[in-house]
Amino acid sequence: MENQTRVAIGIPAPNYLITTHQPPLFIANYPTPPPAQQQSLSCPPLFIITSVLIIILFISLAFTGFYFTYQQSNPPIIRIESIAAFNITNWLITLSLKNPNKYASIHYEKIQVSVSEFDDKWRVICPVDELDQVENGENLMDVDVFGLVDSKMVEVVLKMDAVVCLQAKYMQKHWQMLEVDCGVVVVQPRMNTTVGRSNRCNVRLR
Repeated sequence: MENQTRVAIGIPAPNYLITTHQPPLFIANYPTPPPAQQQSLSCPPLFIITSVLIIILFISLAFTGFYFTYQQSNPPIIRIESIAAFNITNWLITLSLKNPNKYASIHYEKIQVSVSEFDDKWRVICPVDELDQVENGENLMDVDVFGLVDSKMVEVVLKMDAVVCLQAKYMQKHWQMLEVDCGVVVVQPRMNTTVGRSNRCNVRLR
């Protein structure tokens, strides 16, 4: 490096060697995180994606359950299975109840079977115990009838009312009124007959 002459406040300065010093560049050196910490940095996006997928799956299952339970649910199939009359004032009706639903069970409450004369001069109400029915299940219900008018033969109208609950797994219960009309039945003393599968009652849910 060449010698140079500098002047300070108008006074010649002696020759000296000028060396220029520049400050070193500041380089931030952050410590490298351990492998476990590096993996945790990528967790939030993965957690969000997983949460969204779980929510979508839950909504899909809920909609599917609602569709098959409420939109595709059918009322039970009810028939008169048999009638046994020990005498005209004391007889036994056996009803067949079938749940046609593949995805919903049925719970019956407040079951009442009514027997009335065709012209509705008298009526007998017969309460029946609660009943649970699984998917595609079929049950027999015995109804004891007492107190009918004594005669050689009687034509009666057989009806049933109940509160039913259709429920699928993981879905809220859905209560409805069940109305059943089995039409006119002719009953004679000492009658014991199987009515058969053709005698299907009219069933309505509301």
